[in-house]
Amino acid sequence: MAHPLFRLAAKVLNWPLTVLIRPYPRLNAVVWDLQYALGLWRYLDRGSDLGPLTLAQRCTPYPRILDLGCGTTVNLALPPGEYRHYHGVDISRAAIRRARALRRPDTTFEVADLGTYHSARRYDVVLLREVLYYFPPDEAVALLHRAAGLLDTGGRLLVWLYDVTSVTGAQLLSRVRDCGLVVHRELTPPGRTCGVVVMLGAAATTPAARSS
Repeated sequence: MAHPLFRLAAKVLNWPLTVLIRPYPRLNAVVWDLQYALGLWRYLDRGSDLGPLTLAQRCTPYPRILDLGCGTTVNLALPPGEYRHYHGVDISRAAIRRARALRRPDTTFEVADLGTYHSARRYDVVLLREVLYYFPPDEAVALLHRAAGLLDTGGRLLVWLYDVTSVTGAQLLSRVRDCGLVVHRELTPPGRTCGVVVMLGAAATTPAARSS
């Protein structure tokens, strides 16, 4: 199951972050930096999660990965030679500073607001790991489409949702499924017994049936 502190923090922070603070990027960045400084997300740094890379490699054996809302990446397993390049983006300077300090090969990091993020680069896989909860529904859908626009031909967008049993989680999953992008697959995150990873592709020019 998802860590109980993760559930509690998400519920407590979701409303003020999405409604009051989200429209003001500088204030939003300060709030996230403060949370990292206070150690509120430190428990997420435990262990080594190979799941994101494993799923990325299902899409492309040697992927170029963009991780939107990457956090510190301390618990993200990135064995050298298993990926072509990894680029992490987060609004928190504190999180990116910690991520850069790991000095992993073939990684770069960038401080940016996901609400307006654009890049000229294209990637095999774009990750959105537990990120959509902090956006109002319409902005979450817009983010999905912008993220899909950063994919190379045949690329995949992987969207993690840790809780799809609550009303809010079920509604968010429904928005992801109906966002207008092609749903290729829904998977249980590796190493977990709950939650879902939705694998999306660029929007089709004609209506397409979802593949299983």
